[in-house]
This record gives sequence, C-alpha cells and structure tokens, in this order.
Amino acid sequence: MAQFSLQALHDEIEADPLGIGYKEQDGSWKEDQIIADLINDPANGDVVQRNHISPQEIIEQITIDDWDAITAAQRLYVSLLPSLPQVDAIQNGTEVRANLLTIFGPTTTTRANLIGVVQKDGSRAEVLWGEGTVISISQVGHAANL
Repeated sequence: MAQFSLQALHDEIEADPLGIGYKEQDGSWKEDQIIADLINDPANGDVVQRNHISPQEIIEQITIDDWDAITAAQRLYVSLLPSLPQVDAIQNGTEVRANLLTIFGPTTTTRANLIGVVQKDGSRAEVLWGEGTVISISQVGHAANL
C-alpha cells in the first residue's frame, strides 16, 4: 500500500484508472467536493483489511459447535482475548491470527467468520492509502494545483 501524498492523489484523479468519474467530459476536474465524495465512497472501492478489531468482535464470530470442539487450553486462550483493549486485525503475521487459525481449523465456520470480520467495504482512498483514509475537499484542491 502506497503512502498518501498530494501527488499520488493528483495522479489518481488525473488517470482515473477505474473510471470513477473524477473529470468532466471536457477533461477538467469536477468540483472538489464531488471528487472528495467519489474517492471516499465505498461503492467506488473494494474490500480492505481492517487495522484493528475489538476482542468482542472476535468472540462474536465463534460458533457454539466450534467452541465445543476445542480443548480446554484453547478455550482459555480465547477467553483471555477480552482482556485486551483491541487486537491488531487478524492479519498475516500476527500471533493472534496464527493462534486463532490453529485453534479453529480450515473446515470450521468460525474460521470463515474470523476471516470475514477483518474485512470491510473500503473507499477508493482506503484501497490506495489504507483503512480510515478520508480525502478532504482541501486535499483535492491542493492536488489540483500540482
């Protein structure tokens, strides 16, 4: 994922690689507010990984059948998760992710639920520059002047 810069924003708007419609038919840029709305609209984005999820969200993904199938030690591990203020999203390379995917095997509903909860519909800005990125009207205006 690229780091945000006004130049990168300018290039996205100028090229409009997904045909979102940042420009008028004559090639000029639409109003700053319209462009900001378009780039911040999840309808114009894709699925993005959430950076953080609450332990409660993790617990809510566990089915009773899968809970009943794990060992006492695994239940203890999962039971400790709510003591954390938040968990870095269950992304590749995190210890929590590895442990949960070991506890809940590939054929479990819980695993599928956990994979789903770390994703969300993201705006084009979030796809390009990370979850939580919101482009302001002034950023669009500054990018237009590059």
